[in-house]
Amino acid sequence: MSKKEFNCFKLDVKNHVGNLVLSRPDELNTMSRDFWVELGEVLEVINKDSDIRVVVMSSTGKHFCAGMDLNAFTNGVDNIPDDKKPDHARIGEAVYRVAKELQEYISTLEKIRVPVIAAIHGGCIGGAVDMVTACDIRLASDDAFFCIQEINIGMAADVGTLQRLPKIIPDSKMREMAYTGRRMYAEEAKEAGLVSGTYGSQEELIEATNKLASEIASKSPVAIYGLKAVMNYSRDHNVNDSLEYNALWSGAMLSQKDMTEQMTANMEKRDATFNELVEVKKFNESNS
Repeated sequence: MSKKEFNCFKLDVKNHVGNLVLSRPDELNTMSRDFWVELGEVLEVINKDSDIRVVVMSSTGKHFCAGMDLNAFTNGVDNIPDDKKPDHARIGEAVYRVAKELQEYISTLEKIRVPVIAAIHGGCIGGAVDMVTACDIRLASDDAFFCIQEINIGMAADVGTLQRLPKIIPDSKMREMAYTGRRMYAEEAKEAGLVSGTYGSQEELIEATNKLASEIASKSPVAIYGLKAVMNYSRDHNVNDSLEYNALWSGAMLSQKDMTEQMTANMEKRDATFNELVEVKKFNESNS
């Protein structure tokens, strides 16, 4: 697979773990236009790389991510003369399409086949909360804080926080954060269930996150894919529909070979070895 270079991210793959690092520390890793486009691109690269079994998303600099770069987003009519500007309905429709595009980039974190673990230090603000709530697991350093920033700039969050966060923490606490724009610090985030562990420093956080990622990467990649798909489906559907989906997935994807290898490895007290997933190319990609 060719190595694509990104401006806002760095991707390194080692021992089946993809380390995805937000890499614009001087800009506090704000979510510029390039950030959003590259997020979709890098997640596509990850999803296609059969060597990757789990992703660690971490960051550089003072904050994990300071949220949306508002200077990069306008409705596109600021410099149009008044007599040529589109009406409010057309402007609103354009804003709707932009919101849907950004929502899709965030939703891709859920749709890719591998679990994503967010390692959060410093501020996780605004759009960054949208992003980490779409991750499978969240860990944080003691200096981390979370803020639904949108109310502080006179708008409602619209890229996923209001839909995902109440399925992670109590609804009342989510509403309090959304209405006030206050900060939730790491200790409270752990108590509320937003993060599953906190660590004294960013170094300890990264070490713990990679240890967890390595453990996940040691499991059957087919089974991990199935777990993610079934758990996400079950979160959003009733029990009967979810049981049906689970049964269908097992019937289609259960790997007797991986089960035999895992049980044999357990008895022999060794690490299991699993075959890579089949690499699938797009129809418009060359086979050469």
